[in-house]
Amino acid sequence: MFHSHLQLGNQPQKLTKDATLLQNEKCIVTAAAGTLSLPILLDDAIGGQLFIGKGQLTLDAIVETSRGAVGKPLIRDLNQDHPFLMLGEAKNLKENLTPATNQDLTSMGYESIAEFLKTANEAFDQFAHRRHSHIDIEPDARIFAFANEHEKWDFLIAKDDKLVYTSKHKVYISKNNGESASYGQGSILVAKRGKTVVIDRGNILVDRDEHC
Repeated sequence: MFHSHLQLGNQPQKLTKDATLLQNEKCIVTAAAGTLSLPILLDDAIGGQLFIGKGQLTLDAIVETSRGAVGKPLIRDLNQDHPFLMLGEAKNLKENLTPATNQDLTSMGYESIAEFLKTANEAFDQFAHRRHSHIDIEPDARIFAFANEHEKWDFLIAKDDKLVYTSKHKVYISKNNGESASYGQGSILVAKRGKTVVIDRGNILVDRDEHC
């Protein structure tokens, strides 16, 4: 399938061992050994992967305020029912991929390569639908898209220790200088330079650390 400058390859591969796709102070994304993948081509060069298999997203979505920590970590188990994509380069991933065999496909529930490619392309089409697919990714940056049960996509964008995570119910933003923000369930919480701003169902609270 082709979408402007974004294209999905057709040679299935599998991970030979567990892989860490992203890790920084706030987040880690992993994929388990045996997970199947297809390359995502940007201008005919490999610019990412589509994964179908097992993995995990762990996000420390806690906002540090002048009155203490607010929020809790997000832990999301990834499985073959909900494919996910990675755009950008993960170190040592290439050495961890090998061509998938018929047995590899069978163990993941696919009777043929055609059936696997159909599932992968349907997920890729859903991701690319109505999106401008000319993508320019900065060095060391990565974009993840996780399919969810609502046939929508949750996104994680990360570079160094900066990240943005968006889903249907939550938005979390973090910068490496201690600034962070959380949006969801009718509330907004922003912590920046010792000041905390909370907007909760129309009520507004501003609190400043006197030592800042």
